[in-house]
Amino acid sequence: MDTILLAFYSALLLCVAYASVNGGRTGKAGSAIFILATVLSEVAVRMNPNWAGSSLELFAVDGGCLLALVILALISNRFWPIWALGFQTAAVATHLATLSIPDVVPKSFHAMLSFWAIPILWVMVVGTHKDLQNKLGLERRSRA
Repeated sequence: MDTILLAFYSALLLCVAYASVNGGRTGKAGSAIFILATVLSEVAVRMNPNWAGSSLELFAVDGGCLLALVILALISNRFWPIWALGFQTAAVATHLATLSIPDVVPKSFHAMLSFWAIPILWVMVVGTHKDLQNKLGLERRSRA
């Protein structure tokens, strides 16, 4: 397995574990979305391993993840799903761009799509941490 992919999977597991434990329903839902998107992305890449153009399978996975994040952002009272939605929108826009530029360089296409996975995990963890800090601060103030 590629070292970068192993590092991403490790980061994914750590981030979703943190968000699932500390993030309430929003953290659990976001974690489920990102794990499912990662598994389905792996399936899509195996179905079409050629990065020399748009992958409709991967586009479908990213579009489904975008829709799931829209729903999460609408039903949640947390802010981090909105940020994650913004990053996922950029990933979907990459797919749209490659549909209009069919001769995209495979490494560039792979890099453009892969890039957004890290900021999405980052905002989930940072947002969950800030929500937890706010919750603990409110509990301390209510006891005083």
